[in-house]
Amino acid sequence: MTKRNEYIPQTVSHPGLTLREKLEELGMSQKEFAVRTGKPEQTIVKVINGENSLTPDMAVQFESVLGIPTNFWLKRQQNYDEAVMLLQSDGLFLKKRNGQSLSLEH
Repeated sequence: MTKRNEYIPQTVSHPGLTLREKLEELGMSQKEFAVRTGKPEQTIVKVINGENSLTPDMAVQFESVLGIPTNFWLKRQQNYDEAVMLLQSDGLFLKKRNGQSLSLEH
């Protein structure tokens, strides 16, 4: 196996965690956010719970409602997906915490 010279954090979080925190900060309900983005509430709930990935279309809608750039959301999802893939390919065990954060289990 080729050794990679890169930083892999002990914990990575799904972008849904950031979305949850931002909605709480704004005092906006998940239902209101779903209406404003034109997405089904269940879709928003699944993203917030880390059960669904965030899509480019969602990222555009999130920017229009929250003012956080599309690129931020897409990069968060990409970083999360990449970390999961790298950790799994290295044979490390992942433990899901709070439905969104992944921790290394040795």
